[in-house]
Amino acid sequence: MRFLFFSNMAFGLCAAVMAQPALLPSIGIGALPADSDPICPLPFQTPPITSCGRPDGEQAADFTLFDVDGNAFNLESALLQGKPVLVISSSYTCPVFRNKVPVINDVVATYGSQITTIVVYTPEAHPYLDISPYFGAVNTGQENINAGILYEQPETYGERKAVLQELLDSMQIDAPIYLDGPCNNWWDYYGPQPNNAYLIGTDGGIFRHHDWLHRNDDDIYCDIDSMLGLPTDCAQSFGGSFTVQSVSNDTIWGDAGTTITGHAALTNSTNEDCLVRIVKLQMNLPVGWQTSLCADVCYLPDVDTALVELPANSTMDFYYYFYTTVAGTGYTRVGFRNESNSDNNFIRNYWAVANVANGLLEPLSPFTLSVTPNPATESIRVNGGAGVDGLRLLDAQGREVLRSSGNDADVSSLSNGAYSVQPIRRGYPVGKPLRFIKQ
Repeated sequence: MRFLFFSNMAFGLCAAVMAQPALLPSIGIGALPADSDPICPLPFQTPPITSCGRPDGEQAADFTLFDVDGNAFNLESALLQGKPVLVISSSYTCPVFRNKVPVINDVVATYGSQITTIVVYTPEAHPYLDISPYFGAVNTGQENINAGILYEQPETYGERKAVLQELLDSMQIDAPIYLDGPCNNWWDYYGPQPNNAYLIGTDGGIFRHHDWLHRNDDDIYCDIDSMLGLPTDCAQSFGGSFTVQSVSNDTIWGDAGTTITGHAALTNSTNEDCLVRIVKLQMNLPVGWQTSLCADVCYLPDVDTALVELPANSTMDFYYYFYTTVAGTGYTRVGFRNESNSDNNFIRNYWAVANVANGLLEPLSPFTLSVTPNPATESIRVNGGAGVDGLRLLDAQGREVLRSSGNDADVSSLSNGAYSVQPIRRGYPVGKPLRFIKQ
């Protein structure tokens, strides 16, 4: 039986080498884009991540992408080498991707002679100041703030390359990374998901699609072994226990119109993986406020429960975000429960107090801000921003060109063209940058 097993496996691998990929037509991109090519507009908000992407069993569409040095990757050419291809999406501002780099490097080390692994660089998941295309709101995220990974959404292909280069300079990633095109062709077709994965067979079929790479029931090692005809043991088991340690206070403060963040740490000190359910048990929020859970991934505000795998001997940060619009106090009661042991559970209460800036009576709402005059020749003023104590002006490439105090800025020295102005309060951005024209 042992001899027959290896004979069958060898036959399968030989057949895979001989197979010709039957791919769908290319999604586009074509020649190497110019650095000056503008990034096409992103949607204000994408559909829920679990409803996107291409399904298992569908034929993959061909694509050609380029790395920061202009070297091309073509899916069909790669498959013709006789090896399956694993494609993983990414962005520097996606903490989930950064946390999965050890898995990616391990996959390359383990299966490098049997599969081709690449990473595709897509729109920023949690840009600084700009709206996240997944949330429909500014959602930089505390993990990015803590790490100083603060990048605005690139507006040109060259800017996207520059952010990717920052990522390459800061992390050891053993798989090559190729940039999505200026009009986000790959992201539009194979996503939009911030850290998905596709395991594509030599016949061009999608063997497995992960909404999130190697998360919960999606085990990339099990999937690769299964595709290669190797022995697999995909059974999952959970046990152990965990604790919850508060990092922030129960009551957290901030300004109206900003995100207020509660922070805790989940720790599994046992030798067994633990499955933890996190639930918004009770909420009382001012009108217009929203909240979201952020653990292994960050969930949209309408998600009230999350099931999280807490690996053995590990600690995971948990953030609870209050997205405020007006002054007031919001309350949420959050429950944490071990799915294998209901006696292992914790409750955390979070009160978020959103103050009116500088004690003024008018709360600052990012939806009421405007800039006048527009176009401008000498100076501009941000209106509707009670409590704004500064302005940050950016050129079309996202570079800071001017800072000023208060609601006004002298723009007479700026060259003619398009600019953005970001209102600042107590050192933090408020609302979305406003566009204006200098004449």
